[in-house]
Amino acid sequence: MRFSVISTLAALLISQSPVWASTDIPMVAIGLPFEPETPEPVVVTHPLYQRIQVDEIEGLPTSVKSSALNFIAAAKRSSVNKALKDSFGRMNILAPTADRARFQLHAQWVGSQTPFRIATRNAASVTMHYQLVRMDNGQVLFDRNITTSAKGGGVDASMRDNGIIRAAIAANFASAANCLDRAAYGTTPSDCALTPKFSVVVERR
Repeated sequence: MRFSVISTLAALLISQSPVWASTDIPMVAIGLPFEPETPEPVVVTHPLYQRIQVDEIEGLPTSVKSSALNFIAAAKRSSVNKALKDSFGRMNILAPTADRARFQLHAQWVGSQTPFRIATRNAASVTMHYQLVRMDNGQVLFDRNITTSAKGGGVDASMRDNGIIRAAIAANFASAANCLDRAAYGTTPSDCALTPKFSVVVERR
């Protein structure tokens, strides 16, 4: 069984990028469009440019499932942790080495929700808590819960729900990266959550 991702608004990006050519639903969405804004990699003069050390996500289960009834996991713990680091890497805010880091990000898995539906479309949400701390004095610079959602379709409910959970995780990481970008300049939005301007279609192959 394989997944495929289809984005009506980002088809060109998907077709040109080797990451999006994967048949698995990616959990890194930097480069795809969102509302009310799309995250963009920070420049070298940004205060967070390659300065954040990312910890392992606290409270993250061994495998993330769309529901207890779904025998197939949407993602393993290791792949979710990697996706968070990759998202921050694409935003140019991940420290390449420990000695470059000036800030530490503590991320915590709060939970996910996917309503049970027998219809061909569904939505999933993911909530994460993020705290950014200065490494030299322990000052907390950012402390937020972020809840993001993703929608998608597919005739196989378990595959569909796993796909949209992965998309919701990707949206959460993109939202956190974008909010930290804004927070560095004192323009943190009241709600950090970004809404994907793309949809996911999951199908068996």
